[in-house]
Amino acid sequence: MMPTFVIALREGLEASLIVGVVAAFLRQQDRRDALRWTWVGVVLAVILCTGVAVGLQLLDRGLPQREQEQLETVVAAAAVAMVSFMIVWMRRHAGGLSSMLRERAQTALASGSAWALVAMAFFAVLREGIETAVFLLAAFQVSGGALSAGGGALLGIVLAVLLGWAIYRGGVHLDLARFFRVTGVVLVLVAAGLVSSALHTAHEAGWLNDLQGQAVNLDWLVRPGSVASSLITGVFGLQARPTVGEALGWLVYAVPMVAYVLWPKRSRPRRRWAWGFASLFVVACLGVAAGVASAFAAAGETKPRSITISLSDEGCSPAAVQAPAGKLTFVVVNSGTARVTELELKDGKGVILGERENVVPGISDSFTLELEPGRYTLACPNGKSRAEASLVVTGARTNPVTAPSDPLLARAAAAYSAYVRRETDALLAGTERFVASLRRGDLAGAKALYAVVRRHYEAIEPVAESFGDLDAAIDARVNDVVSPDEWTGFHRVEQILWVKRTTAGAERYGAVLLADVRTLQRRVRTLRLQPTQLANGSVELLNEVANGKITGEEERYSHTDLSDFQGNLSGARKAFDLLSPALAKRGYRKLATTIAARFAAVQRRLDRYRRATPSGFASYAALSDSDRRLFAQEIDALAEPLSTVAAKVSR
Repeated sequence: MMPTFVIALREGLEASLIVGVVAAFLRQQDRRDALRWTWVGVVLAVILCTGVAVGLQLLDRGLPQREQEQLETVVAAAAVAMVSFMIVWMRRHAGGLSSMLRERAQTALASGSAWALVAMAFFAVLREGIETAVFLLAAFQVSGGALSAGGGALLGIVLAVLLGWAIYRGGVHLDLARFFRVTGVVLVLVAAGLVSSALHTAHEAGWLNDLQGQAVNLDWLVRPGSVASSLITGVFGLQARPTVGEALGWLVYAVPMVAYVLWPKRSRPRRRWAWGFASLFVVACLGVAAGVASAFAAAGETKPRSITISLSDEGCSPAAVQAPAGKLTFVVVNSGTARVTELELKDGKGVILGERENVVPGISDSFTLELEPGRYTLACPNGKSRAEASLVVTGARTNPVTAPSDPLLARAAAAYSAYVRRETDALLAGTERFVASLRRGDLAGAKALYAVVRRHYEAIEPVAESFGDLDAAIDARVNDVVSPDEWTGFHRVEQILWVKRTTAGAERYGAVLLADVRTLQRRVRTLRLQPTQLANGSVELLNEVANGKITGEEERYSHTDLSDFQGNLSGARKAFDLLSPALAKRGYRKLATTIAARFAAVQRRLDRYRRATPSGFASYAALSDSDRRLFAQEIDALAEPLSTVAAKVSR
């Protein structure tokens, strides 16, 4: 609230002073015709500035995540440049601002050009308004709450107008030099926060990849949810764990600018030595700041190792990989094969820890995990000669990666494990009822239960898929198996119920399905999850929708795909919600806000198709191509920023 209040107050007061001086002179000259046009010009300028602000905001929201970060970097840099120019200009002219404005007005009147004064007021409001729009957009992007930031801006503008009117009426004599000096210090700190924010978004945009190690840990001071955190982050732009680049940017801007604003003016030559002393002081401060930040960087920076796996008709390449324990990012690149489009990372027990599916020719994808020392398998299904590659993780870990040191991440992993157990319990109970209806020969009852029961499976699909044999038994489609005789699971029963329109023959597949679900329930209780798996799984759930279910091929007989969508979306949202506090704590509040908004947008679109049917949704066959295309676009827009979360929550 404070940054937007100060920005709006300063810019608004300057515009109010100019308009007030112009209005006073026109009133003294009894030029009411020009005075009316002055107010029209002011209103028009305000409307134009509002349009610029709304346009910038709409442009920002309409861009993909990376382009959003690029635009926000440019806006923040422009705001810093404008703030800096304004601070320097006010430092030099604040004391004589009123007299300077009156001299300009007198000159215009002396030349008989009242319309020059109208233009002066119009362009003053337009200039200050556009600057304010840029400042406020940058400040809103840094702020954690739009309501608070908007309230601060509105309060600043109202107070600026009241002060301008009071000065115009002669009721207030404001020391402008002192006013602009005090607010200048606050604006320097606000601008320093924008510098830090610009460096952060530049990294998110892919423009800056150096100096990304943690500079200092301020968790003891910037505690999420506390009043101190709101003030420090909102006013000074400081995050709990700034990177080296963000810390250096803040210090390099703030130290010399604060010194410039506060250093007393001296016009006499014998006082000029003070500027030399100030310069030495600033250089010394910057040197100390750089040294401290570099020391923190050397001690705390850890860069994740990236491992690139290429997919081809032969399978995985390279055939053998070795890497140190810790955070590893697996980049999956398809070199032009339609045969192999998936990479799975399995531990020694065959449990899938991470995967990327549907990596079709011409694209790449990635996932991040923290791995303990040991031997792992990189599986590329359908590869001719290298369907598997070996991964050896070397070194030692003092703490197991499945027990995060960050309490927020530890709680997230524990809570998600509990969520998976609850969903698996519900899946088992529902499957028991579903199989019982098959045994009774209750066709209508079995159809009514089918989608409702499957939704629990879809909510935890990435966890179920970690047990590759069980996922194939429970969720395979007919084209996923070599022989139809090997086909079991939900979709085998679905075909009988909707195509053959009977329960005859479905009982034996129901019995096998129930046994597999019971095995799944037992296994998930022994599974330990790490935070990156939550994030990776959340992305996988969306990919399931965007790359598979969106075509309608999942529930090709019952057309209950929208119910599956809801299960996938609910499971992905649960994982993200549990990770959000850790994201905010690490300085990614803006990213978390963006993802939450896009989750809500996808949910709103899905809610349009709720119907009074057993599944709770309309038949997927009733959706038009346009409906499906809009679904895909919104899911892609959500998946893009969500895919960056794993790397940000890993240590």
